[in-house]
Amino acid sequence: MRLLFSKSASPHHGFAAYYSFVEKIFQADAVLHFGTHGSLEFMPGKQVGMSDACFPDSLIENIPNVYYYAANNPSEATIAKRRSYANTISYLTPPAENP
Repeated sequence: MRLLFSKSASPHHGFAAYYSFVEKIFQADAVLHFGTHGSLEFMPGKQVGMSDACFPDSLIENIPNVYYYAANNPSEATIAKRRSYANTISYLTPPAENP
C-alpha cells in the first residue's frame, strides 16, 4: 500500500488500465466508488488545482465519479471531491447499540 501512495511512484499498470478500460472499452456512463479510504483520490499529485500531470486527474479523465461515502467521515469525502472530482452521496451509519 505504501508504494501505491508514494509521491515518487506511479500507479501500477493494472490500476491505471482499469480506469482506461472502464471509460474507453466498457464505455461506462459513470464510475461508482463505495466506502472510504479509496486509492484514486490519494494518488500522487497536487493537493489543489489538479493538472494532467496529477494521477487522480489523469486516471479519472472525463468519466463522472460518484462516491458513496459515510456521513461520519466528511473530511475524506472532501478529499475525494477535491482530488478525484467525486460527486458524493452520504449515508448514515447504523447505531451501534443492542435492542
